[in-house]
Amino acid sequence: MMNNVSLPSSSEPIRVGFRKTSLLDYPARLASVIFFTGCNFRCPWCHNRELVLGEADDLLALDECLSIIEKRKHLVQGVVLTGGEPLLQGIISELIAQIHELGLLVKLDTNGSLPEKLATLIEDPRTRPDYVALDLKTDAQRYGDLSSGFPFTAVIQSLKILAKYKEEFEVRSVVVPGYLDEPAVKALAALVPEETPWYFTAFAPGNCLDSRWNDILPPDTDYIDALVHLAEKLGRKGLRR
Repeated sequence: MMNNVSLPSSSEPIRVGFRKTSLLDYPARLASVIFFTGCNFRCPWCHNRELVLGEADDLLALDECLSIIEKRKHLVQGVVLTGGEPLLQGIISELIAQIHELGLLVKLDTNGSLPEKLATLIEDPRTRPDYVALDLKTDAQRYGDLSSGFPFTAVIQSLKILAKYKEEFEVRSVVVPGYLDEPAVKALAALVPEETPWYFTAFAPGNCLDSRWNDILPPDTDYIDALVHLAEKLGRKGLRR
């Protein structure tokens, strides 16, 4: 059995959201998903309100999730670490190493605000994620609306780290009114490596961090397709999700 995983500085167990099986969160893999609470961004359209604010009431102890994963390790191929922002967790390195010891792959979802922590994970084969998904939300001028104290240069640094990464990674952008538009795509295209999959997803109102966003209409299909085609025109691997 695995050793218990807990934050060294706290006697309280880490509590997380957990999905035993997902066909959607890890490309071409059947995976379990661990949702960490807490985030250093405050994107008003975020649909994980309870996780971001630490208000979710249907959480499990991380140790319990790991025990379930261990028992089902022959039924899934990997584990997705998402949130919230997983890199805020002090136990992330130990957790990835323990999942790898089970013979499972690890996918990490991140907002790119903590490049030093990302680099530390990647440098060690035991803690290196097998797949990374990095969120690109908008251009540099509008990132300040979403984060407190994390400059856009941190996200750029994370992209540079991943550009040298020997495993798979993707970039994800939610098409949000007022944040992801043609000027933003043109600015971001200069940063995204040419062969990196860049997925565009429609904003979906409902349970948004800022309740006022629940009344905002999502973009239509033609608009999203136009942004995907713009990314392709700029030499990037734009894709629809």
